[in-house]
Amino acid sequence: MHSYVMEAVGAFFLVLVFGFTGNALAIGLTLMALVYIGSRVSGAHFNPAVSLAFFLKRRLSATEFAGYLIAQLFGAFVAASAIFFLSTSVFYVEPPATTNLYQQAFAEVLFTFIFVLVMLTLTITKSFRKTNLSGLAIGLTFGGMLMVATPVSGGILNPATSIGTAGFDLIQGGNSIIHSLLYTLAPLTGGALAAFSFSYFHGVEA
Repeated sequence: MHSYVMEAVGAFFLVLVFGFTGNALAIGLTLMALVYIGSRVSGAHFNPAVSLAFFLKRRLSATEFAGYLIAQLFGAFVAASAIFFLSTSVFYVEPPATTNLYQQAFAEVLFTFIFVLVMLTLTITKSFRKTNLSGLAIGLTFGGMLMVATPVSGGILNPATSIGTAGFDLIQGGNSIIHSLLYTLAPLTGGALAAFSFSYFHGVEA
């Protein structure tokens, strides 16, 4: 149960910072702090794409994977509710009008792939998993990927952020849920590709 609570708390704060700032560096630094807080409790995923990769690497059981997803989505939904309570505005995500769906999907897949591959490398490989710099590297990587992806796709890279906020927006009469398929399938694809790539490059340690 502790791991599920931690995943909900982590997703909550990530979405909260995303909603209030939209700043990639702030989000990355928040993730860095959350990784240090939660890595020994839940692995500090806070992202269904990350959890999928760890499930494919057999580091999570099917039951644990389902529990992580529910916790992450719940945390994101509560964060969207908190943003509305504190600002009286509904926070939701949508892709920019300057790019098309194929460009947006490619960006979400590609930059999620890099981020999740870094997480797998720093968490699973023997040479990295005990280093004290993992949280810093993970947080800065996520912030950097957001910076690059934002002009193309909106820079979500986390299905929980999309589904949780879209769910609250739907309750308020919005229709941002139409973008959730993009922000769910593309990052999950990136996470799956990261898991398979990790096995290819680090077969012995995987």
